[in-house]
Amino acid sequence: MNTSQTLNQKQTVRLIVFEIAGYRFGLPLHRILRVVNCPDDLRSRPVEPLELFPVGQQTLSVLNLRSQLGLAPTDQAGDFLVIAKIKAELCAIRVDAPPDLIEVDATAIRQLPAPYRQGHPLSIASQVVVLPQGKATLAVFLLEIERLFACLGASR
Repeated sequence: MNTSQTLNQKQTVRLIVFEIAGYRFGLPLHRILRVVNCPDDLRSRPVEPLELFPVGQQTLSVLNLRSQLGLAPTDQAGDFLVIAKIKAELCAIRVDAPPDLIEVDATAIRQLPAPYRQGHPLSIASQVVVLPQGKATLAVFLLEIERLFACLGASR
């Protein structure tokens, strides 16, 4: 492959994107194991910021981002679970609607400004992608699951 071909190839990142309370969040596709309907057993429980839910021989950590965003809990905290693998652990994020798969140019991913990374509800994100959407723009905050667990642990 010659240099001109290498320069013409854009590196892209595939993201699973979901919305919670008007914010759009994303996770890299390679971290996602699957998206499933939220089990009735979990749906019928009172909504907690962090829950444990047995799945077969494993226990799943289920995250409710509404509490991290400073929103009051609702009776309906998500009809779907986005299940991700973080190190050797499985975790799930409750989302209201099925997520979307998008592909973005890797150069569009930017570091989240410092004020958002410290003490702000969006400190659960490390990077942001700003996408043109007609005359407006659409921000997708890329979650950092390890940081999210740290924030949830500090708030308990």
